[in-house]
Amino acid sequence: MEVSITVSQDKMEAYLKISNLLPGEQVTLDRLMEPIREAKIVHNIDYDALRAFCKDPVQDVTVLFAHGDLPKDGEDGRVVFEVTASKSPTTTFAGNKVDFREFPVQKRIIVKKGQKIATIYPPTEGIPGKNVYGEQVPAKKGNEAKVSLGKNVTLSEDGTYIISTSEGILKVDPEKNYIEVSEYLEIEGDVDYTTGNIDFPGVVLVKGDVKPGFIVRAKGDIEINGVVEAATVISLEGNVKISGAKGKDKGLIKAKKEVYVKYAESITIEAENLFFEHNLLNCTVRVTQSIIGKGRNSSIIGGEYIAASRIEADEIGSDMGVRTYLEVGVNPYMREEIKLLKAQIEIDKTSIQKLLAIVKQYKELKEKGVNIPFDKEEQFSKATKTLINLREQLEKNITRLHELEDKISRVTFDSIIIARKVLYAGVEVFIHNNRYYSEINLQKVVLRYNGEKIVAGGYSG
Repeated sequence: MEVSITVSQDKMEAYLKISNLLPGEQVTLDRLMEPIREAKIVHNIDYDALRAFCKDPVQDVTVLFAHGDLPKDGEDGRVVFEVTASKSPTTTFAGNKVDFREFPVQKRIIVKKGQKIATIYPPTEGIPGKNVYGEQVPAKKGNEAKVSLGKNVTLSEDGTYIISTSEGILKVDPEKNYIEVSEYLEIEGDVDYTTGNIDFPGVVLVKGDVKPGFIVRAKGDIEINGVVEAATVISLEGNVKISGAKGKDKGLIKAKKEVYVKYAESITIEAENLFFEHNLLNCTVRVTQSIIGKGRNSSIIGGEYIAASRIEADEIGSDMGVRTYLEVGVNPYMREEIKLLKAQIEIDKTSIQKLLAIVKQYKELKEKGVNIPFDKEEQFSKATKTLINLREQLEKNITRLHELEDKISRVTFDSIIIARKVLYAGVEVFIHNNRYYSEINLQKVVLRYNGEKIVAGGYSG
């Protein structure tokens, strides 16, 4: 009997074959092991397969009797996002491949400055294998996680995680393994139930409308290409630019700086300056500087408009007699604060008088030697503490009121109202708390306070 041994090219499988078996010759395990040892095959020999072959040998048929252990390649490095809609971290980048299914692309993920966005895990080395000769077969190390960092993101000092360097919206490009934090949010359509309310720490552009009841709030500028419909739009530090607004007496547009609007109807607007193109109809406007109609035939019809410096438009009021109230000369927020302070001062004075009566009663009872129950003692003690706090609050409010009144008294009389074409009869005007009411239409008029009363002069701009 002849025994031949063959080994696969990768040395991971070993085969034997017998030939020239003589009649009556026995095939034994020892006889088979001699050429196996001579071939130096030592790893993962399948003795059960050899014993089964000895019981039923077949000539010229190859039998697999040993196999190696394949190496286990290392795992690819990966990026695990820490800021997703799910509670547990989700892997999105793995080596050269991207699995973006778990990333909530339809949801806005807002991150803060210094926030940890994702952890970068390095690739592993892998586990070596062995061939049938017992030789080590090296494993491949996993691929490095490839990630391209855009603006407002950086690596930690040890390179193990990604940090946001600014507030904004997290953006990920799965095609390029790209991450950035954008300070600019663009809404392609309307702000409605699809998008939800917008609360963003940067700049916002809405290409559609803002539907009734929804809120758009941003730290930076806000631009809305459509119409604001009985909704709320607030820029905490920037400007607001809007095509149009129809508030139905429910909407609010508020900006730290300027508001620019083509037209506005039945909505409240608060800003430093309001610039409009066409008309303001039945609006409530309070600005700390000016209300200016920039377009041709700009008009203010109906509503209440208060500005510290100037109100100007082509036409103010209407020939239909719609009530239109204008006021300049006082910062509206300062005036509102004075109103609230005066109301609070009166409330505090009344409360103090009541508390003084309670404290006086307590002192009289103590002087008479009356035994006062513990619960009454506690009530008197609380009344005394409240009295002290109210007196402190009253003093602060009175001081603040005097400061505001002093500021108002020192305001220069340069506030004006300009109707470049016509100021209609029936428009009510206040300048520095002086009332002016014209019973006739005034053409091309400027209204100002001369220190004694409001006077009307001609406009020649």
